[in-house]
Amino acid sequence: WLVPENDKTLACRCEEVKVSEIRETVRMGIKDPDSLKSMTRCGMGYCQARMCGLTVSEIIAEEKKVSPEEIGYFRVRSPIRPITLGQLAEID
Repeated sequence: WLVPENDKTLACRCEEVKVSEIRETVRMGIKDPDSLKSMTRCGMGYCQARMCGLTVSEIIAEEKKVSPEEIGYFRVRSPIRPITLGQLAEID
């Protein structure tokens, strides 16, 4: 998997997070993709990290000088959306 060389490249297109933002956040001390997500929203967009997940893991690994396997991947969660009490009451 290739990491974009240009720091201005969008790593997460859904949330418009640049490679440089990921690198800066890693230098601040994050340890994994989920920590990065809470700081940058990277991986929280429409694709739920399906497009950027591997790139993010690779960038973190490159910055920390470890293998991507040691970094891991985003914790996968089912997308949920709020519903009203009325909608909840209608569920059988």
